Amino acid sequence: MKKTSTIIAITSGLFLGQAQAEIESEFHVGYNSEYIYRGVELGKDAYEYGLDFAGSCDCGLDWSAGIWSISPDGEGDTNNVDELDIYASVSKDLGIGSVTAGFTAYTYEGGSGNDDDAEVYLGLSTQQAGLDMGLTVFYGTDGALDDQFLLEGTLGFSHELGDGLTANVGIAYGYVYDTGDSGYARDAGSVYASATVSFDYTVSGDITFSPYVSYIEGADRNQILGADVADDAVIGGASVSFSF
Repeated sequence: MKKTSTIIAITSGLFLGQAQAEIESEFHVGYNSEYIYRGVELGKDAYEYGLDFAGSCDCGLDWSAGIWSISPDGEGDTNNVDELDIYASVSKDLGIGSVTAGFTAYTYEGGSGNDDDAEVYLGLSTQQAGLDMGLTVFYGTDGALDDQFLLEGTLGFSHELGDGLTANVGIAYGYVYDTGDSGYARDAGSVYASATVSFDYTVSGDITFSPYVSYIEGADRNQILGADVADDAVIGGASVSFSF
């Protein structure tokens, strides 16, 4: 896919520019009782893995890039498809917060009618009074996401409990509005929300175990881009990450 090749080329250039600088890297594997994304139900019993790289350059920008894949295995769910995402972003610290610009390519396998999707995004984040706050605008550039706008706000808090254990609380609220024409109904906007409690336990200096539980409020339409929205539900899962 041309989009994927472009991202790989950009990422390779970033790596070459980091030849003499430290690159942080992490690999993780995980399990989710349900795969719910932006209020849409995409499968059950979903296993995932991801590989991330991050660094900075002499121009004063931070960068990150990686891949993420998920494979729902739940029987009887028509939305079950294997998904592979490739992404890259750059960010700038402004002192009172950071601005981030990025791109994600979504590729699918194992289902019918699942064209590859892509989007760009621009986000602002800051930390005030111990709270992590973010606001991000996404714009679809290809596939079913073409000409879709999404505005998502996040609020997070973390607290160290001691003995290598950190508790995290996160809230997300999103609004989706479709303006394009890809054969799906795009007659109204849609909202979704989630609240998540997770824990990060440092097993060793390089290994972290992270269980979580989330309450999901599904999108307020029957379908979004041909996929069934999620019912309000409590889901959970866990992941193990390895830094190297």
